[in-house]
Amino acid sequence: MSAAQNSSRPALGLPPRPSAATPNDAPLARMLPGRRQEPAAKKEEAKDAETAPMTVSIPTAIRNRAKAAYKATSYVEGDNTWAHFVAKAIEAETLRREAEHNQGEMYPAWGEKLPGGRRLKDS
Repeated sequence: MSAAQNSSRPALGLPPRPSAATPNDAPLARMLPGRRQEPAAKKEEAKDAETAPMTVSIPTAIRNRAKAAYKATSYVEGDNTWAHFVAKAIEAETLRREAEHNQGEMYPAWGEKLPGGRRLKDS
């Protein structure tokens, strides 16, 4: 079909170029630096928070279960790293114990080493 045969059809061509969107209207504007919404946990953490290494031995099944949960949910939960996930878990248990056993108050800081080795079994 030629344009002469069907004059009611508009001429084909490229669509008009969209007008430039402002940064607030752009589809991915939320990803621009300064506009990205950070997870609440990240905002609460001090950027220069002091960290300390910690080595513990836990049952392999618990470790594997925790790693699977971390891998499946880290993006949704806002976990930056495995260490961040572990720190949040320890903090949650600490808050629970403080609430249950110390009227929600923090226990005094403990800078000394904890006793190592296995617990003595009650006989």
